[in-house]
Amino acid sequence: MGLPRHFLVAYLYLVRMTRVPLAMLATLLVVHPACSSDADPKQLDEESLRGYMAGEYYLIGRKPDSTATYTGHVTLRDEGGVLQVMRTIEGKTDKCAARFDTVAGSDRIPVLRMHFHFDGKEYDAVYRWQSDPDNYPRFTGYVYLADTKSPGLEALFPIHQ
Repeated sequence: MGLPRHFLVAYLYLVRMTRVPLAMLATLLVVHPACSSDADPKQLDEESLRGYMAGEYYLIGRKPDSTATYTGHVTLRDEGGVLQVMRTIEGKTDKCAARFDTVAGSDRIPVLRMHFHFDGKEYDAVYRWQSDPDNYPRFTGYVYLADTKSPGLEALFPIHQ
């Protein structure tokens, strides 16, 4: 892993302007917390995210390998450090737990994963989230069966109370 660009620029400035020895710069690099291998700038604050995401949502979806659509209601609750999910679609309710994960290798893009039952089948879903204009979370994701050729789609919109 190379030095961050801002350290190199600072070093070059110091050497040119003040003739600061390399040993002094090395000391700064060892002490600086951003250089610690334990620091992960993309690590999720799951506790804060669970609190932010907890709430009621309208669900709009399309089934995998189909053009059939559905609507429903989703409730997310932080219970004992786990994001519990209650999905109600077509009058049927399924409960599951969501878990935080990352995708895209070293880019570590945060996602929310769920495994649930719907129409007597087991589904997996992967959602991205963002804030809507009122700073509520909004989710969009893909829904899969084990042998899906074309994933289903879901969007969860917050219910403002």
